[in-house]
Amino acid sequence: MKPLKIALLLLFCLAAWQLPAEAAAGAFRVYLVFSYSPGMWDEQGRRGVELALRNQNITDFETKVYNYNYVEKRKYRTEELKKITAEIAGFRPDLIIVFDDEASEDLIPDLNRLDIPIVATGINRELKDLSWFKPEGAADRNFTGVLERYPFEQPLKFLKKINPEISEITILTSENVSSSVIVEQFIRQFRKSGGASSGIRLKEVIKSRDWERWQAAIRSHRGVNEAFWILVPWDVYGKDGKEVPLNEIGEFYQRESRIPELGIVNANHMIGLLACFSVNSEDLGYQAAAAGIQAIKNKRSLSRVPFAKVETVRLIINKKRADTLHYKIPIGFLEFAEIEKKIPLSYLR
Repeated sequence: MKPLKIALLLLFCLAAWQLPAEAAAGAFRVYLVFSYSPGMWDEQGRRGVELALRNQNITDFETKVYNYNYVEKRKYRTEELKKITAEIAGFRPDLIIVFDDEASEDLIPDLNRLDIPIVATGINRELKDLSWFKPEGAADRNFTGVLERYPFEQPLKFLKKINPEISEITILTSENVSSSVIVEQFIRQFRKSGGASSGIRLKEVIKSRDWERWQAAIRSHRGVNEAFWILVPWDVYGKDGKEVPLNEIGEFYQRESRIPELGIVNANHMIGLLACFSVNSEDLGYQAAAAGIQAIKNKRSLSRVPFAKVETVRLIINKKRADTLHYKIPIGFLEFAEIEKKIPLSYLR
């Protein structure tokens, strides 16, 4: 065993022996690690976990959040891992939930050794591409996961219904692990569809953290047959090196864009996009917590619980944006205008 791994295990054992539990005896405790800086994603994720606890008739519980914020902290991974391990030892969770690819990639190999059930959720990568993945039933696997997957054909069908002239779509997204994986998944879907789906082909992919690049892209795409598919709108930075707030992106977008757009995260509705077919961190947290709680209740090892795809998608249509673009929302989608609804993925098929 490597010295770092030995040191972390010793630190965990020492901290667990020295520190009193932070929660009342008997409380069910869940430790949450998020990949990004604090914001709506971790707030909703925590809410989903706590909703699952209540729905499992667990009223005496505590949750604790650690924001790993991989953009800034990945280079200090060893120090971060020591902090997280010490917190876990003091908190003594019954379950650990790790959100998204970045924190899972950096932390699960070591957290897996703590003999505490783990559910990784919001995983965009394919299982074969996960460096930390272990096959179902592996003796040294103490985790399962929830895969984050987005609908492909249904959003394009919606665009075609709302404007039959649309024949090209450009993907615009920040450049990080999650967005890169989603882009590759969408590209594969276009290829499987013969290059186009619902009569709409992929025109271009723009991946960038540069706000000026985003501005140029938004201004330059104005064809009557064009649309945007905006994936991840955070991790976009201005000349000063600071992340551009979503409201600033939204104000610019609403002022400059002349074409319809799809989104895949519910924050995109805040930017003012026409329609968002999103996977919500609340649903990812709920499904992860439910899977972990059920396994613990049934005394079933998570090594025997297969990874599962997220079961729901959120759909919301921006009527104000539709009016601006002079589009009429199809009757079958009116119920989603301005009201985000959680629906099974099968509903969109």
